[in-house]
Amino acid sequence: MASVLKRGGFWYAKWTDATGTRCRERIDASSKAQAKALADELEVEARRHRNLVRRARNGLPPRPEDLTGTFADLCTWWLDHRCPEASRSGERQRLGKYVVSKPLGALPLDALGSPHLDELLHDAESAGASAASVNKLRSVLHTVFSKAKKAGKWVGENPVASTERRKVAKRIYATLRAEEVPLLLAEVPAEWRPLFAAALWTGMRRGELFALRKSDVDLALRTITVQRSHERDTTKGGHADLIPIAAPLLPILKHQVEHAPGSLVFPAADGTQRSAEADPQKILRTALARAGLVEGYEHLCRWCGHKERQSDNGQRYCPKCLKRTNGTGKALAQPRGRALWPKAIPRPMRFHDLRHTTATLLLRAGVDAHRVQRLLRHRDVRTTTGIYGHLDVEDLRAALATLPELGPNWVQMDPTPQAETENGPANTANAEENSWWALGDSNPRPLPCEGSALPLS
Repeated sequence: MASVLKRGGFWYAKWTDATGTRCRERIDASSKAQAKALADELEVEARRHRNLVRRARNGLPPRPEDLTGTFADLCTWWLDHRCPEASRSGERQRLGKYVVSKPLGALPLDALGSPHLDELLHDAESAGASAASVNKLRSVLHTVFSKAKKAGKWVGENPVASTERRKVAKRIYATLRAEEVPLLLAEVPAEWRPLFAAALWTGMRRGELFALRKSDVDLALRTITVQRSHERDTTKGGHADLIPIAAPLLPILKHQVEHAPGSLVFPAADGTQRSAEADPQKILRTALARAGLVEGYEHLCRWCGHKERQSDNGQRYCPKCLKRTNGTGKALAQPRGRALWPKAIPRPMRFHDLRHTTATLLLRAGVDAHRVQRLLRHRDVRTTTGIYGHLDVEDLRAALATLPELGPNWVQMDPTPQAETENGPANTANAEENSWWALGDSNPRPLPCEGSALPLS
């Protein structure tokens, strides 16, 4: 039984710990009641730990009431001891934002349940987080409780399993066509061009390109060993892979191996490795704009701020800032606005979309999905075909072109409009019937109804 006593103006708590030993500790309390409450908490915590130790000694799993610590403590334990090093910084920021800094983080684990986590996800969604971000948070929390259960820090079912997964709208990734690749590379600055070329002809990720060493490139065998990413001695997939060097890329890599400073293939100007914060995204956007690979142009008036979006960069004039004089005080015969400045709107591409481009061009060229999977080093071929293989309208048009064609006896009838009658417009049923595709014989008839077989000759 916990007890308190006061000595020298300070309160002390006395309780029995997990080993059965009586403990005494000074506590910060302003009254006897407060001191007694703190002592009781220490006693309860020690009893929980004692039961946990006893059950573990007997080979029994812990009970929910034996759990200690708070939700935030559990997340902090996972970050410090179970989170992969490559993801630790980002996950610490994520859990700090949605768990540790929230009141839910202070909730004891023995009182935590699925409704609390469901409310946490709904709060994140209400705060403006996208469906993909909410799903990522849900996935991280599921991993936290899964690892905690294996370590004996959680009991029972994973409380995240019963929460709702958000539906994420599938986005359309912008990629390059084969004829657009040289146009883009021509506009990339010389110091970045080899790295961009390697990204397009290998499908390697940014961190893998930054960390690629000269010793990983075998020019004789024309192979690249992908085994590092940024400062880590492993890749995102956690395994090393050997990929071939494409013929157009071979002279570029040979030049980099012979002339690039330091031990890296694509180093910074001083020979050191580019940092993870180095952003080739700005280089890509500028190159896209200069190559004319744009969605359109924004025409801006620098005087009044008027903007208008157009498909070309032809000269246009502001409809608001009309110049009434020609500078000499004489009125213009045909006043026009001030000249608008066109600004290119590049395609919404990320540097990672160059990897998407590699997969799409290979699949579009008829390379089977399993070989593309090996080149991109995916674990599942469905990732290659479902996420990285993008078909545009022209690909679909080419697919439709493989369908059977109509025979030579099929012609299109030219409907003859009928004059109006005294009771109003004439019945146009016959005209619509004649407007269908029909056989070119002496007795035309309309195309068979939908669902029937289409005659081919």
